[in-house]
Amino acid sequence: MSLSLIIAIISIFIILIMIPLIISKKSENDSKTLDEWAKIKEYGKKINDKTRNKKN
Repeated sequence: MSLSLIIAIISIFIILIMIPLIISKKSENDSKTLDEWAKIKEYGKKINDKTRNKKN
């Protein structure tokens, strides 16, 4: 096989398979981060509600 054919196959592999996998992994990590922030927000609301109820 010629060298240009091997390089073309490797570049197609990287473009069609590896890049979408990297992008999906990054978006999955971002969604997990957002879920953690939502959990923190809910916990903060819960604590605030408890302290408000103790004052009344």
